[in-house]
Amino acid sequence: MSLDSRRCSALSAWLAVLVAILSLATAAGAADQTSQRLDRKVLQMCEGKYAICDAALCTPLAAQAGPSGSKSVQPTTAVCTCEVKIGPNLGPGPCDNRNPSGPNGEYIMSTYSYALKNLYLTCPKGGTRTVCFGYPCIIDQKDPSRAHCTCPIKYDSEEFRTQGGNCDSASCSNGLWQGGTPTDYKLINEIFTKATGEQPPQDCAATPR
Repeated sequence: MSLDSRRCSALSAWLAVLVAILSLATAAGAADQTSQRLDRKVLQMCEGKYAICDAALCTPLAAQAGPSGSKSVQPTTAVCTCEVKIGPNLGPGPCDNRNPSGPNGEYIMSTYSYALKNLYLTCPKGGTRTVCFGYPCIIDQKDPSRAHCTCPIKYDSEEFRTQGGNCDSASCSNGLWQGGTPTDYKLINEIFTKATGEQPPQDCAATPR
């Protein structure tokens, strides 16, 4: 092998390692951002238009390991179709950041309330879910009752709850659902109930363990 060939091989190997490191750093950063959005200190009750994704079915977005032309890799984000509501809602950050923006007020945020009456389905540890809480959404131009939100994917998740799936435990592995851990829901339900006096939806009659 010529010197130039060895240099090219070494450079290719170095670039592969760099891409892997950057991918891990990106995943770690996304996980850190997700946890920060559920920090009690940043959660605020606001009034206005928002997206609620707690029953949303999501579609993974294709991803690459580098620049255009690179190999496809496991997706890290998904698009989730959520419901648009108006009223009291709980989310991270100042209320001003949740005001609709964009040319037609189509940019909103995914937050939380008890607007959905679906029961909570519990899915077992090791599954895959998305986390939309505090992430950006665009209202559907053809159907303003819906919004499409960009949400990170969590693989090998802890046990989680979702208001999707119609209480069918098979749904836990047959679709990619927005979900939160029992600890997540305990925190946001406690805050929302204290602020509104309302009670959260009930659990499904039977959930998988």
